[in-house]
This record gives sequence, structure tokens and C-alpha cells, in this order.
Amino acid sequence: MYQSTASISRTMHQLAEISDAHCHLNLFENPEAIVRECSGRGMKIILATGGSAKDNLMTAELLKPEIVFGIVGIGPDFAVAEGEAVLGLRELVKSSKKIIGIGEIGLDFKITSHPGGIAIQKEVFERQIEIAKELEMPIVIHSRNSLDEVLKILDRHSVKRAMFHFFEGDGAGAKELEGRGYLISVPPVETSKRRDAIKSVDLRNLVAETDSPVVGKTPMDVVRSLEMIAKVRGIEVSEAAQVTTDSLREFFYI
Repeated sequence: MYQSTASISRTMHQLAEISDAHCHLNLFENPEAIVRECSGRGMKIILATGGSAKDNLMTAELLKPEIVFGIVGIGPDFAVAEGEAVLGLRELVKSSKKIIGIGEIGLDFKITSHPGGIAIQKEVFERQIEIAKELEMPIVIHSRNSLDEVLKILDRHSVKRAMFHFFEGDGAGAKELEGRGYLISVPPVETSKRRDAIKSVDLRNLVAETDSPVVGKTPMDVVRSLEMIAKVRGIEVSEAAQVTTDSLREFFYI
């Protein structure tokens, strides 16, 4: 049965591995202290994610702790201003064995301030997909109001390994991703669409994230995501934690 937050906080480290599939570690005032706290509370994996040229470089400097791994890329927010930074991704990835994916990359159709912005987003997205394929790495997707177009691009490039960060779609969208073998990352924000997505796919297609400090306050807020998954699926939070961590390990070869 479903466990309470207090119960999971006391016992999680004894029962299961905890992981945060997506946070922005470099945005914390003291990332090292955050990692120490999370490690002490039983967290086994933190995926620190970039998104801009500056964030990518800062993220690459934070990968020394055993539990921290890096994801680097130029996201749609920065595609117009920093599209050329894609040229440096290969060397950055090759600089550390702990950089294990390209992301967050994708399309955001809510960003419309630049007249040619959507076309530029698509170009930058596709260039990074090609880099990921060349380096044989998975990609982490940012998709907002753009799922159909993102899937067309992924299909065109025959992408096999993709994780959809902060998935905003419903059950039908989640089934589309499951059919392609993609991971769906669940943030600590409960909505009816998200509950529908969680219950519509195999538990092994789900991982949990915080998007902290933007959404969650720390990576440990992933417990809120896990509680949501557990409640919707009618399982123990510890089971949700272990299955999502196992899926993350298998997907990224950690």
C-alpha cells in the first residue's frame, strides 16, 4: 500500500535506491552541500543537466561525486542565442566519462518572441540529435506544446534512446512514447493529465525527477514524484523508487 512522506523519509535509504532523473545542480548556491545531503539521505543517482553553454560547462565541473552524472546540450530556450555552441558539445562530452547524455534538447512552441525561432529550434535540435547518434548517447527531451513535431523529428532520425523530461502529455501521449521505448520523466507536480500518463504505461517506462531548483527545491523532492507514482499505481513508494532507479541505470548504462 501507499506510504506517507514521513514514512518514506525515514525508511527509503533502507528499502530502495532513490534517483533524480533531472535537476540543474549548477543553479544551486552550494551544489556540493546539496549532493552531500542527498547522498546522506540515500540518493544513488543525480542527473545534473545543462541547457546553455554556460550551464553545460558548470555542470561538467560538478561530476566528481560518485552519485552525480552529467547531461549537456543546448535547449530550446537558448537555441536562438547560442545555437553555435552546439559545435563544442563533442569535445565537452569527450572531456568526461561521467557525461552520459545530450540534453535537455528539443522544441518549445511557447517560445515565440523571435520571428524565426521555431525554425532555429528545429535546426539546433536536429544537429544535436546527430551528435548524440555519432557519440552513441541517449538524448533528454524538452517538449512543450510540441510533442507531435518532436516525434516526427525523432522518427526521421531513427532515435532509439530518448527520455522525455517533465512530460506534459496525457495517457495517449505516454503510450506513444512507450511504443517507441522512450522513458517518461515524472516531475513533482500532480495534474490529472500526469496521473493519466502514469497509469497508462508500464512502470518500467517511468523515471522520477525534480527539475530543481526551478520546480523542486532540492533533488530530494523527487520523493514527491515517487509518491505520486506510487499513489496512482497502488504500490509502495519504495517500489516506485527502485523500479525508476533501475530503469534509469539501464537506460543510461550507469
